[in-house]
Amino acid sequence: MKLRDYINSLDSETLTAYAVRCRIAVSYLRLHVKYASKDPSVSLIKSLTRESEGCVSLAEVLEHFGITETTPIIKAA
Repeated sequence: MKLRDYINSLDSETLTAYAVRCRIAVSYLRLHVKYASKDPSVSLIKSLTRESEGCVSLAEVLEHFGITETTPIIKAA
């Protein structure tokens, strides 16, 4: 599941709990994380993945923040 879709799927109480588990403010989650407006720390990337309890993969979090390529890189032999 995409990180933004996961955040959108959470009700207010669950969103607050997710933010607390990630050790960030709910307002930071709603604005900067949801819209990828700031570069996340490595620890935040790990927390967003881990605390989603399997709903969002590490690859999806990295893609959300534009850290990875969306198309595979073909290596020359």
